Amino acid sequence: MKLLDTSAVIDIDRGGVDTKVDQLDEQGRHAISMVTVTELRLGVEIQYKNGTNQHQQACNDLDRLIARFNVLPITRPVATTAAEIIATLRESGEALDDLHDIYIGATARTQQLPVLTGNVDHFDRIDGIQVIDWEKF
Repeated sequence: MKLLDTSAVIDIDRGGVDTKVDQLDEQGRHAISMVTVTELRLGVEIQYKNGTNQHQQACNDLDRLIARFNVLPITRPVATTAAEIIATLRESGEALDDLHDIYIGATARTQQLPVLTGNVDHFDRIDGIQVIDWEKF
């Protein structure tokens, strides 16, 4: 099982990556973080006016996409790991550009799952996780 970052899930949603999707499907079921659910839903909320048919259709489409994955929660161990990652990055002078990626990385480390991402540089700096480049997958 792999933990897909939001960037990979967005690519799957947009289409044109059938070979990658087939390869993922052959490997079994994969996971996403609850953070990814939040980021994907935010995209819908920004793009479509709530209460419109387009908004409802986008929400339905998103629900179908999310159903492809196991959704992993932000548990206390994930929150603790995220705090450890943040402290380590601060100590080394690294910028904390995106806490969402910290929580996804903490989920990966806690669950001992590799992260499949199009944003390798966001995750390479987090110790204790394997990062797989979506572009080369």
